[in-house]
Amino acid sequence: MFGSTKVGHMAQILSTALLGQVAGNELVPPDPDKIESYGHLIIQVLVGIVTIWATIRKALQKPETVVKGPAVVLPPLPVDDGRAE
Repeated sequence: MFGSTKVGHMAQILSTALLGQVAGNELVPPDPDKIESYGHLIIQVLVGIVTIWATIRKALQKPETVVKGPAVVLPPLPVDDGRAE
């Protein structure tokens, strides 16, 4: 990670310090509207990926087997037409 010599070690420390100063002074935090829009974008991408994955998974499933059994015939139910006898 560090340079193998004392000069390399010092050069890495100085370059890291310089990069830290540049990053600390030049980078500004994003505004809340950008954070919210990126959050919505990430959620939409995740929903799209999950939807595509589920569609492909469903398309690759084996069709369900239909079990054929004897048909059961029920007697017809009496119809009440509302007339009292």
